Amino acid sequence: MNVGRALTTVLAFAAICLVGASAVAKEVSIKGHSRSDVKSGCSGDGDVGWYSGTKYGTYGCVKADGSGIVCGGYTPHYKKTCSTFREASFPPPKLPTRDDAVKAAEADGPAQK
Repeated sequence: MNVGRALTTVLAFAAICLVGASAVAKEVSIKGHSRSDVKSGCSGDGDVGWYSGTKYGTYGCVKADGSGIVCGGYTPHYKKTCSTFREASFPPPKLPTRDDAVKAAEADGPAQK
């Protein structure tokens, strides 16, 4: 299984869901929202960025507060625009960290052989 492609699909789906659930979403020109611009603005704790790396790919960022941006796509219109969205009306899911996994394993007790 291609983990990169699966992750891109999951993140794009999550971003689309957040766009649909957000109170305010708007479409903006891709000018000023290059891949490097979006990546540099996606460096906070809990922010998740992606780039699908394909000819018709998307890139974007979902911030820790549920707001974000999705740029690019297949159609000529999408290639020239980005969709931005504010904080979603529900808290974003929290993905576990490695520390969370270690604590969970310690809580389960010693591993069975």
